[in-house]
Amino acid sequence: MKAFLKITTVVAFMFIAAISMAKEPKLILTAYSEAKTLVLELENASNNTYIKLKDNQGNVIYTESVSNDLYSKKFNLKNLEDGVYFFETEGDFKSTSYSIKVEDNKLVILDKKEVLKPFFKETKENVSINLLNLDKEDVMIKIYDEENRLVFEEDIKDEMVVEKSFDFSGAYEGNYTVSVTYGEKSYEKYFIVN
Repeated sequence: MKAFLKITTVVAFMFIAAISMAKEPKLILTAYSEAKTLVLELENASNNTYIKLKDNQGNVIYTESVSNDLYSKKFNLKNLEDGVYFFETEGDFKSTSYSIKVEDNKLVILDKKEVLKPFFKETKENVSINLLNLDKEDVMIKIYDEENRLVFEEDIKDEMVVEKSFDFSGAYEGNYTVSVTYGEKSYEKYFIVN
Protein backbone atom coordinates (compact mmCIF):
# COMPACT_ATOMS: atom_id res chain seq x y z
CA MET A 1 0.00 0.00 0.00
CA LYS A 2 2.86 2.38 0.85
CA ALA A 3 4.53 1.68 -2.49
CA PHE A 4 1.27 2.39 -4.34
CA LEU A 5 0.82 5.68 -2.46
CA LYS A 6 4.40 6.72 -3.22
CA ILE A 7 4.07 5.87 -6.92
CA THR A 8 0.76 7.73 -7.11
CA THR A 9 2.34 10.79 -5.49
CA VAL A 10 5.28 10.74 -7.92
CA VAL A 11 2.97 10.36 -10.93
CA ALA A 12 0.74 13.19 -9.69
CA PHE A 13 3.73 15.46 -9.20
CA MET A 14 5.10 14.65 -12.64
CA PHE A 15 1.67 15.38 -14.14
CA ILE A 16 1.58 18.76 -12.37
CA ALA A 17 5.11 19.49 -13.59
CA ALA A 18 4.14 18.56 -17.17
CA ILE A 19 1.11 20.85 -17.08
CA SER A 20 3.23 23.65 -15.64
CA MET A 21 5.82 23.23 -18.35
CA ALA A 22 3.14 23.46 -21.00
CA LYS A 23 2.90 27.11 -19.98
CA GLU A 24 6.65 27.59 -20.35
CA PRO A 25 7.82 29.45 -23.43
CA LYS A 26 8.84 27.36 -26.42
CA LEU A 27 12.39 28.45 -27.16
CA ILE A 28 14.34 28.22 -30.41
CA LEU A 29 17.87 29.66 -30.55
CA THR A 30 19.62 29.55 -33.92
CA ALA A 31 23.25 30.50 -34.54
CA TYR A 32 24.38 31.86 -37.89
CA SER A 33 28.10 31.24 -37.56
CA GLU A 34 29.58 33.31 -40.37
CA ALA A 35 27.41 36.33 -39.56
CA LYS A 36 28.05 36.03 -35.79
CA THR A 37 24.30 36.32 -35.29
CA LEU A 38 21.85 34.61 -32.95
CA VAL A 39 18.12 34.48 -33.60
CA LEU A 40 15.86 33.88 -30.61
CA GLU A 41 12.24 32.85 -31.09
CA LEU A 42 9.85 32.46 -28.15
CA GLU A 43 6.26 31.27 -28.16
CA ASN A 44 3.95 31.50 -25.13
CA ALA A 45 6.24 33.93 -23.34
CA SER A 46 4.83 35.09 -20.02
CA ASN A 47 5.39 38.42 -18.30
CA ASN A 48 7.97 36.63 -16.15
CA THR A 49 10.29 35.63 -19.01
CA TYR A 50 13.74 37.21 -19.00
CA ILE A 51 16.65 36.93 -21.40
CA LYS A 52 20.29 37.75 -20.66
CA LEU A 53 23.60 37.64 -22.47
CA LYS A 54 26.60 37.33 -20.13
CA ASP A 55 30.33 37.07 -20.60
CA ASN A 56 32.39 34.26 -19.06
CA GLN A 57 32.89 36.29 -15.87
CA GLY A 58 29.15 36.70 -15.30
CA ASN A 59 28.94 40.33 -16.41
CA VAL A 60 25.59 41.08 -18.03
CA ILE A 61 26.01 42.43 -21.55
CA TYR A 62 22.32 42.51 -22.46
CA THR A 63 19.08 41.93 -20.57
CA GLU A 64 15.42 42.19 -21.50
CA SER A 65 12.05 41.30 -20.03
CA VAL A 66 9.75 39.66 -22.55
CA SER A 67 6.03 40.33 -22.31
CA ASN A 68 4.74 39.36 -25.75
CA ASP A 69 3.16 35.99 -26.44
CA LEU A 70 5.25 35.74 -29.62
CA TYR A 71 8.79 37.10 -29.55
CA SER A 72 11.56 37.05 -32.12
CA LYS A 73 14.83 38.93 -32.03
CA LYS A 74 18.10 38.92 -33.93
CA PHE A 75 21.28 39.47 -31.91
CA ASN A 76 24.31 40.79 -33.79
CA LEU A 77 27.42 39.61 -31.91
CA LYS A 78 30.00 40.93 -34.40
CA ASN A 79 31.48 43.39 -31.90
CA LEU A 80 32.10 40.81 -29.17
CA GLU A 81 35.67 39.75 -28.48
CA ASP A 82 36.64 36.10 -28.92
CA GLY A 83 35.59 34.03 -25.92
CA VAL A 84 32.77 32.09 -24.30
CA TYR A 85 29.44 33.75 -23.57
CA PHE A 86 26.19 32.59 -22.00
CA PHE A 87 22.74 33.26 -23.40
CA GLU A 88 20.09 32.65 -20.73
CA THR A 89 16.32 32.59 -20.66
CA GLU A 90 14.38 32.34 -17.44
CA GLY A 91 10.68 31.61 -17.15
CA ASP A 92 8.36 30.69 -14.31
CA PHE A 93 9.26 27.00 -14.17
CA LYS A 94 12.68 26.57 -15.75
CA SER A 95 15.79 28.38 -16.85
CA THR A 96 17.81 27.57 -19.95
CA SER A 97 21.45 28.50 -20.51
CA TYR A 98 23.35 28.22 -23.79
CA SER A 99 27.16 28.31 -23.88
CA ILE A 100 28.26 30.22 -26.96
CA LYS A 101 31.78 30.46 -28.35
CA VAL A 102 32.87 33.42 -30.45
CA GLU A 103 36.17 32.77 -32.21
CA ASP A 104 37.81 33.89 -35.45
CA ASN A 105 34.69 35.68 -36.72
CA LYS A 106 32.56 32.57 -36.11
CA LEU A 107 29.84 31.75 -33.62
CA VAL A 108 29.06 28.28 -32.26
CA ILE A 109 26.53 27.09 -29.66
CA LEU A 110 28.54 24.72 -27.46
CA ASP A 111 26.03 23.49 -24.91
CA LYS A 112 22.48 23.83 -23.64
CA LYS A 113 21.54 23.32 -19.99
CA GLU A 114 18.01 23.38 -18.58
CA VAL A 115 17.24 23.65 -14.87
CA LEU A 116 13.77 23.04 -13.48
CA LYS A 117 12.75 25.52 -10.83
CA PRO A 118 10.95 24.60 -7.63
CA PHE A 119 7.20 25.18 -7.60
CA PHE A 120 5.97 27.18 -4.59
CA LYS A 121 2.33 27.10 -3.54
CA GLU A 122 1.15 29.48 -0.86
CA THR A 123 -2.09 29.33 1.11
CA LYS A 124 -3.14 31.37 4.13
CA GLU A 125 -1.09 29.35 6.63
CA ASN A 126 1.06 27.02 4.51
CA VAL A 127 3.84 27.14 1.96
CA SER A 128 4.45 24.01 -0.12
CA ILE A 129 7.48 23.26 -2.26
CA ASN A 130 7.61 20.75 -5.11
CA LEU A 131 10.80 20.10 -7.02
CA LEU A 132 11.56 17.55 -9.70
CA ASN A 133 15.26 16.92 -9.05
CA LEU A 134 16.18 14.60 -11.94
CA ASP A 135 19.92 14.66 -11.20
CA LYS A 136 19.33 13.94 -7.49
CA GLU A 137 21.46 16.90 -6.50
CA ASP A 138 21.66 17.96 -2.86
CA VAL A 139 18.79 20.33 -2.03
CA MET A 140 19.05 22.85 0.81
CA ILE A 141 15.84 24.39 2.15
CA LYS A 142 16.09 27.34 4.54
CA ILE A 143 13.45 29.62 6.04
CA TYR A 144 14.31 33.07 7.37
CA ASP A 145 12.20 35.53 9.35
CA GLU A 146 12.06 39.27 8.63
CA GLU A 147 15.16 39.86 10.78
CA ASN A 148 17.03 37.43 8.48
CA ARG A 149 17.29 34.87 11.30
CA LEU A 150 17.36 31.24 10.22
CA VAL A 151 14.24 29.52 11.60
CA PHE A 152 14.43 26.26 9.62
CA GLU A 153 17.05 24.38 7.65
CA GLU A 154 17.04 20.98 5.95
CA ASP A 155 19.57 19.33 3.65
CA ILE A 156 17.94 16.74 1.37
CA LYS A 157 20.18 14.22 -0.38
CA ASP A 158 19.60 11.75 -3.20
CA GLU A 159 15.90 12.55 -3.75
CA MET A 160 14.38 12.81 -7.23
CA VAL A 161 11.09 14.30 -6.00
CA VAL A 162 11.26 16.84 -3.19
CA GLU A 163 7.93 17.73 -1.60
CA LYS A 164 7.72 19.80 1.56
CA SER A 165 4.89 21.66 3.23
CA PHE A 166 5.40 24.17 6.02
CA ASP A 167 2.62 25.12 8.45
CA PHE A 168 2.88 28.71 9.69
CA SER A 169 -0.37 28.77 11.68
CA GLY A 170 1.60 29.08 14.95
CA ALA A 171 4.33 31.38 13.62
CA TYR A 172 4.86 34.98 14.67
CA GLU A 173 3.43 37.59 12.33
CA GLY A 174 5.84 39.06 9.82
CA ASN A 175 7.67 38.54 6.55
CA TYR A 176 9.36 35.22 5.82
CA THR A 177 11.62 33.92 3.07
CA VAL A 178 11.84 30.31 1.91
CA SER A 179 15.10 29.59 0.09
CA VAL A 180 15.67 26.47 -2.03
CA THR A 181 19.21 25.87 -3.30
CA TYR A 182 20.32 23.04 -5.55
CA GLY A 183 22.97 22.78 -8.21
CA GLU A 184 24.33 26.24 -8.85
CA LYS A 185 21.00 28.02 -8.42
CA SER A 186 19.04 29.44 -5.52
CA TYR A 187 15.32 30.29 -5.57
CA GLU A 188 13.33 32.27 -3.04
CA LYS A 189 9.69 32.72 -2.12
CA TYR A 190 8.63 35.66 0.03
CA PHE A 191 5.41 35.57 2.04
CA ILE A 192 3.65 37.28 4.94
CA VAL A 193 2.19 35.66 8.05
CA ASN A 194 -0.70 37.69 9.49
